[in-house]
Amino acid sequence: MTIDWDEKKALLQEPNIAAVTQLCDELMEKKPGSVVPYIDPVHDEDECRIVSLQVSPGKGTESGFISHYNDDEAARRATQIYELAELDPRYVMPWNAYPWVRDPELPSALNVQEKTDGLRPFRQFLKINRRVSAVIAHGTDASTFLTLFEKTYHSSLRNSGIKIYKASALGGRAFAVSEAKQEDLLAKSVEIYRDAMQRAGIQHL
Repeated sequence: MTIDWDEKKALLQEPNIAAVTQLCDELMEKKPGSVVPYIDPVHDEDECRIVSLQVSPGKGTESGFISHYNDDEAARRATQIYELAELDPRYVMPWNAYPWVRDPELPSALNVQEKTDGLRPFRQFLKINRRVSAVIAHGTDASTFLTLFEKTYHSSLRNSGIKIYKASALGGRAFAVSEAKQEDLLAKSVEIYRDAMQRAGIQHL
């Protein structure tokens, strides 16, 4: 499937994604010279019930977008999850604990400063997506980021009716396992998404 990224760029100011686009622009302004990939406009900030939280932008974001149409294994796995869970992408929105593109030379784990830098952007992101009822943390780093988020803001996401799910990362070392194990990890993720959909009252496609 060939994606016309210019066509997607033209949609970034549409009402379903404009506030998130503005957040990405503001984050780049705050760190001159940095890049924050935009969120694919197939997602919808009014309809979003599930946040798919990953650690940081991966290789495929050379497209300029966080998108399940990107050319990397994590994106391909996200596509599989949406298809197997029969989840319409407008009900879910991807975000990264550290939203800026990192130097590929750095270790894949975030350092404390990077996690801290990502807290406020995530808070702003949740304020835009007011109907979120689940955050699915992909990978240990995303989980520890959420723990730090709750400590920092003395806020329990649960008190706001948001359930936190822990899932395996969608790429990298998590999937450097046998094919049977990979299938198993994928099936577990699909189950988690299905549970989050059920809680949010999202109909299957």
